[in-house]
Amino acid sequence: MKKLNKFFLMLFASSLFLASCSSDDSSPNVSLGQYDNGVFVVNEGNSTVTTSSITFISNSGAVEQDVFKNVNPTAAGLGTYLQPMFFDNTRAFIISGSANKITVVNRYTFEFIATISTNLYNPRFGAVANGKAYVTNSAGWETGADDYLTVIDLSDYSTSTVTIGVWSEKIMEENGKIYIANGYYGSGSSVTVFNPASNTVEATIPIGFSPNSFEEENGILYVLGSEKLAKINLATNIVVGTPITVAESTSAGAKNLNIEDNKIYYTVDTAVYAMAINATVAPTAPLLTYQSQSLNGRMYGFAVNDGKIYIADGGDFASDGKAYIYSTTGSLIRPITVGVGPNGFYFN
Repeated sequence: MKKLNKFFLMLFASSLFLASCSSDDSSPNVSLGQYDNGVFVVNEGNSTVTTSSITFISNSGAVEQDVFKNVNPTAAGLGTYLQPMFFDNTRAFIISGSANKITVVNRYTFEFIATISTNLYNPRFGAVANGKAYVTNSAGWETGADDYLTVIDLSDYSTSTVTIGVWSEKIMEENGKIYIANGYYGSGSSVTVFNPASNTVEATIPIGFSPNSFEEENGILYVLGSEKLAKINLATNIVVGTPITVAESTSAGAKNLNIEDNKIYYTVDTAVYAMAINATVAPTAPLLTYQSQSLNGRMYGFAVNDGKIYIADGGDFASDGKAYIYSTTGSLIRPITVGVGPNGFYFN
């Protein structure tokens, strides 16, 4: 009888263990906050402080305008001319170029955490590596000679600087290294490799044209300029082969490089182009085009994620702009009204 009781006790314990495992397996589906599972749209605004904002589009399709103000009604505003947002595991960092500050919030609840306002001068783009944030500053935008990195210790938000000495714009982290596109509206023609471990520039890679966007895939850094696409082997820091011509020499050159599902996407004026990642010749026909009345805000923001193409149109930069969501086959799924001057999409 005692052996039988012990047998049933073991069965009961096993059932509890299995139930516990089942509960743990479902834990990734638990929401981390109100703004989990969706996309933020950064609306840069104009010279009026109240026009800058963040829009949130949930995966279910619900749209909420001005989420920072909604969550933090008594906090100081984000500033004007918002630049790209960037993330670490739990935080979002929102750059204001004109206010020379970065607002830190919880990326899932959008609750205010801190303001960083030291060692910033026309901050542009940011990336995170090993507990620190690295932010490019176009301090000497006329020549690029004074451009520098602000290094932010994310444990206490203290800052320091490192001079880069060339145009410093878009920035990304890959395998513990920081890569900086040395291009500013047609100026500059290289990519900087920065080593956070030594806090020094490790290499400057000439590419022969001014880069405006880049992405990494399988150890290759794809770098786009208004007319060319180059590939850099990150193991050797050497340009692979001959750059591909992607657009004619016009004022509406190529920009907005994105890589998704082994395809390269980029834009020219109001057209989106797509090609295989191993292609050696650019496509001649666009995947899609959209209509825009904006003089300076066409394709002002662009992203490809999870089978969808996101386009932001700046409009007149005085009234609310538009975001358009397309399928990757080029069909319009939905237009969405967002804030003033939408310039980027950031997926949570």
